Amino acid sequence: MNSVKDIFDTYKLHTKDIEVPLEQVKRELQPYENKIVLYGAGSAGIAFLHYLIDAEIFPCYFADGDKEKHGKICEGLEVIAPESIIERVGSDAMVIVTINTDGKSYCKDFKKELLAGGHQGVHRRLKECGCSNVIDYTYFRRCYQLFQGEKYNLPACSDVYSMLENQDLIEKAFSVMEDDMTKSTFLKLLEFRLLTDQVDIPTLPEKGMYFEYDLFPKINGEVFIDCGACGGSSLSDFLEINHHCFKAYYGIEPDKTNYGKLEKFVAQLPENEQEKMKIYHAAAYDKDGETNFFILNGPGSFQAYNGPDRIKTIKIDDILDKGEATYIKMNIEGSEVAALKGAEYTIRNYHPRMAIMGYHKTSDFWEVPLLMKEYYGDYHLKLRSYMRNVAFAYYAF
Repeated sequence: MNSVKDIFDTYKLHTKDIEVPLEQVKRELQPYENKIVLYGAGSAGIAFLHYLIDAEIFPCYFADGDKEKHGKICEGLEVIAPESIIERVGSDAMVIVTINTDGKSYCKDFKKELLAGGHQGVHRRLKECGCSNVIDYTYFRRCYQLFQGEKYNLPACSDVYSMLENQDLIEKAFSVMEDDMTKSTFLKLLEFRLLTDQVDIPTLPEKGMYFEYDLFPKINGEVFIDCGACGGSSLSDFLEINHHCFKAYYGIEPDKTNYGKLEKFVAQLPENEQEKMKIYHAAAYDKDGETNFFILNGPGSFQAYNGPDRIKTIKIDDILDKGEATYIKMNIEGSEVAALKGAEYTIRNYHPRMAIMGYHKTSDFWEVPLLMKEYYGDYHLKLRSYMRNVAFAYYAF
């Protein structure tokens, strides 16, 4: 399909063939009432749990392969070992795998999907534990009613109704895309979200995804703003790619476990490099203050209105105190738009090159590129996908 309009027109023409009604999902899960276990007590599992609860579908446990989580309570559910699912729930337990994956083909038939296998390795392990009813949560992604409202971040399951309401903005976002690969990737991602899994999305290796220097030249003396610094992985890549030559580094990380690892990583660097670095135990946002978070003590911590943790928030403009930035990277689990708003002065005045994830929230797909272009109209924008239907980034330069 050659245009955004073509894809929307096809959806509107074939809605009944594409969409799975919520009542059908409830009927399919009804035989497993009080028997549903979510495998994966991480960001995807938490988000999917809340979508189910909103639809009055109530899982009874989380299961997880991480022994550190066993016996703990996650969003009101005990986290159990996969080996104990049958003992706790029974041989007819329904296990829904809630781990983000680059995906297999979606199957609309519930019984066929149960036989199809899914997330590599996980299904096999669960079968070895005696679980015969195992399904990936992405089976439910065509139940658009279930994911209406964009209240929780679940990248593989889009708020299609929001997309329908914002078709004009999606068309506007497509109009600012430039090269053929960017345009093709944008349309294929849209087609995947609205129509079918049978889309060949151009995908690049994840290694080096934050520093696509083939799109724009390196410069000496980078001032790098690392939003979602995690434990130092992106800093490590940055130092390697730039041969440890840079002007300044600002690392922003809200998760306390990740921040501790970041502190240790920075502490082992040469003193002359440490002197050029500042790190913040906070979330990049559109205001200085606090917000609610789900802190997961590792990858995937995310902001949400119902998050049980309170986290400090900071604006990029404020930490730079009207100073320059040359490169901004954001992979912050759905807070990208808020963080960009907190960097408006920096972007308008210094035009830093940017690598911004555009997939955590449905609306990021169009809001991220449009906001970057609003702040600096001369930006060139390109889009690259790294995990088929899940992870993609917008680059501005």
